[in-house]
Amino acid sequence: MSRRAALAAMALSLASGATSTAFAQAQPAFPQRGRPIILIVPYAPGGVTDTAGRLMAVALERELGTPVQVVNKAGAASQIGLTELVRSRPDGYTLSYAVLPTVVTHYTETPRTPPYTRESFQPIGNHHFSPQTIAVRADSPYRTLRDLVEAARARPDTLSFSTSGQMAVPHTQVLMLEQVAGVKFISVHYTGGAPSVNALLGGHVDAFTGGTADSLPHYRSGAWRVLGVAAMERDSSMPDVPTLREQGYDVIAASATGIVAPAGTPIPVVQALSGAMQRVVQSPEHRRQLLDFSLVPAFMDPEAYTQFWMETERRMAPVLRTIRPN
Repeated sequence: MSRRAALAAMALSLASGATSTAFAQAQPAFPQRGRPIILIVPYAPGGVTDTAGRLMAVALERELGTPVQVVNKAGAASQIGLTELVRSRPDGYTLSYAVLPTVVTHYTETPRTPPYTRESFQPIGNHHFSPQTIAVRADSPYRTLRDLVEAARARPDTLSFSTSGQMAVPHTQVLMLEQVAGVKFISVHYTGGAPSVNALLGGHVDAFTGGTADSLPHYRSGAWRVLGVAAMERDSSMPDVPTLREQGYDVIAASATGIVAPAGTPIPVVQALSGAMQRVVQSPEHRRQLLDFSLVPAFMDPEAYTQFWMETERRMAPVLRTIRPN
């Protein structure tokens, strides 16, 4: 190489390095101290996702050194809040909770036309699992799940369930129970777990379907009779409640709840958020808080969370092909 060419190459290298340094210096550290992070909870206040989200927000503030503000955007089984998320700037300052398999039902086998698919989201981390339950009021004439099913068999389309939204996990539990039992219920959809709970407490529906954390306080107080848990094993918080499988109904239903960002969020930002979330979920204090609400701490990093999401799509596909929402 000639001396002139060598000098030109050196100049280009130095210019490139200077440009790269300048670009790196132009990117502000994440998060900027004092700049708030918005954490969308796409359900009404007071439910399981909202409660866990507020616990997470407080802990993330400590980890990240900046405010984390919970904003409830309820409706359409979380579609309204998730739509707002995917339309936001992918800079890490707007995040949302997402519940699987609920989100999968939005863009697969339902009449919905949401402006997103799985590729519209950047997973940050899974937070917790919540098995589903079926419950009635303590003064209900239905003492077992079989009582409820046989009543529905005798009077189709008359017994009602409250759910947290159409095609949300509690609703899909009802649809699967209908399928395996050969009966038909009426599903009444609300904007989240809290209004769904209130519907049963107020006597507006015959039964409730939702997470163990929603049923637990009323089970402990004696206000509710929990008829079954849709899990492989009994829940330790209500050990006398049999699983649906024990009662002859092969239904497994649980929600996996995590935090997502819009697609295109920079990898360093994703890593900062995921690392902070992991430290929170693995802390003894936060684990105790979740377990007190009958939620199972279950952190997954972005890669594992993405794989779990893809597997959820594969697992739900045959279910969604054979059931139709009502």
